[in-house]
Amino acid sequence: MEYLYENQCDTYEDFASGRVLLHGRGTTAFPVRLASEIFLRGRSYLRARCEKKRYSLYDPCCGGAHLLTAIGLLNGRYVQHIAGSDIDGAVLEIAKSNLAMVNVEGIEDRIEQLCGMYSAYRKECHKDAIGSAERLMSMILERRTRIETDCFQADAAGSVAAPWRTQMKFDMVITDLPYGELVEWQSADPDPVNRLLENLLHVIAPHAVVILVADKKQVIRHSNYNRLERLKVGKRQAVFWEANERERPFY
Repeated sequence: MEYLYENQCDTYEDFASGRVLLHGRGTTAFPVRLASEIFLRGRSYLRARCEKKRYSLYDPCCGGAHLLTAIGLLNGRYVQHIAGSDIDGAVLEIAKSNLAMVNVEGIEDRIEQLCGMYSAYRKECHKDAIGSAERLMSMILERRTRIETDCFQADAAGSVAAPWRTQMKFDMVITDLPYGELVEWQSADPDPVNRLLENLLHVIAPHAVVILVADKKQVIRHSNYNRLERLKVGKRQAVFWEANERERPFY
């Protein structure tokens, strides 16, 4: 895949999971450069579809929200609201802490925590993490806008009879689907990806772009969506979708 937007070969070490951003059992990291590239490609579609300058972003399988947080930090000037949900309530505490770091107060709290750890243990890794956090702070201050964040528990592939808490109509959905290495589907639905796409029809705006990242061997299709683009990156594929022009479902 050719990178069209994130064409600087940076190490992105400031965004590494476990450095400033938190990680834990049941959470995964996502390649930061790829996350930003996917978001910016999605934005290119939205620019042609609506007049908004800042968008609402949702990940229905967010885990620890590493993907969402990286996007918020790198591309926050284009983001107004970030929401993440997961079936596993335990990982949402990590997600909330990570998403808080897309704003000044959250990164200030993390810097204070890291300074306390460095004072107590004098480890070089803590000192390096403080430097990373301060660089992330500079990015947030340069942005001069606040991002609203939200985390909630939901089964993305569950029955629509149990509606998701959010009342938002999202401009963009980006999610890294579970594919069995570190994280597996916990849904009882025999075709969770199909159910996820069906459920997303309830929470996306008419102009929305839905981006699913999955194992490149996985076949993804749904009769209510048109495919816009498919990228292959190593073992992954990223598929961009738009909903068909039809009446939207309501709860």
